[in-house]
Amino acid sequence: MTAEARWSVEDLGNGCGLFRWRDGFYVCPFLVTREGVLCIDPVSAEAAAAYREAVRGVTDKPIRWVLYSHDHRDHIVGASVLAPEAEILAHRKTKERILYRGDTDIALPTRPIDDGAVLSLGDHTVIVRHFGPSHSRTNLCLILPTGSGRLLVFVDAVEPGFVPYRGLPDTDFRGLLRSLEAAERLEFDSVVGGHAGPGPRQWVAEYRLYFTHLQAAAEEALQAIGGLRPRPGEDDVALHERVRREVCAAATERLRERFGHWRGYDPWTPRAADRVLSYLLTGY
Repeated sequence: MTAEARWSVEDLGNGCGLFRWRDGFYVCPFLVTREGVLCIDPVSAEAAAAYREAVRGVTDKPIRWVLYSHDHRDHIVGASVLAPEAEILAHRKTKERILYRGDTDIALPTRPIDDGAVLSLGDHTVIVRHFGPSHSRTNLCLILPTGSGRLLVFVDAVEPGFVPYRGLPDTDFRGLLRSLEAAERLEFDSVVGGHAGPGPRQWVAEYRLYFTHLQAAAEEALQAIGGLRPRPGEDDVALHERVRREVCAAATERLRERFGHWRGYDPWTPRAADRVLSYLLTGY
C-alpha cells in the first residue's frame, strides 16, 4: 500500500486479483484471461487511474471488459479512465438508471447482461445471476474462479466483517432478503463485497440472519411500546420521531450480543433498524 495512492493488489490465484482502494475501503475484483482483463467497478476517476496502474503491474494484457456491479455512483464512475476502449457490461436496467439521473461522468454500458448469463472470457468463465431488486434494482451476483475455489461477488449486498451500511440507501428490503436466500443456494467457496472480503461463504447466511433478526427485533420493540399510539399531548411528528428513536435503540441492543462485534455496529445498526421499521410500517 503506497501512502500517496492508497491502493494495493491481492493475488487470489488462477488469474483473479483484488484491487483495494482508499486503504481497502473499496474492493474491486479483476480477472486476467488469455484474451484480456475483466475489471469490476472503476469506483471513481481517481481510483480508476490507480486501478489501471495496478492491473499493468500484474499483466500486459489489455483491459477489454469493465463490468458494473450495480448502478450506484460510488462504484461506477471512471470507466473512461480505467479503459476507454473497453466493452462495458452491466445489468440491462443500469443504462436507464444512469440516464435518468443525468450522470454524464459515467460511461454508459455497451453490453447488457442479466440473470443466467455466462461470460466466456478467453480461458475463464464468469457466471452472472440477478435475483431482482435488492441493494439496488440492478445488483449483479457474480461467480469468479480463483486459486482456492469459486468467489461470489455481491457488491454492497454482503460485506464480510461489517454491518450493512447506514440506512440501506436505495434498498428493497424484502428483495434483499430474497436475494440473500437465493445466493446461499449457489455453489461458491468465498464471498467478497465492494468494501470488504473475501470471507468464508458463511457470511451470506450471516447477513441474512442479521436482517432477519433485525426485523424481528424491530417488530417486537414496536409492539412493546404500543405501536403508533400517541401519548397525551403528542402530535404526529413527535409520535413518529419517538417511536423510531425507541424502536431503533431497542432493536440495536437486542442484536448486540450476536452481531455487536461486527465493524460499524454502533453507528450503523440503528440506521438499518430505521430502514427496516419503514418497511414494517409502509411495506417499502
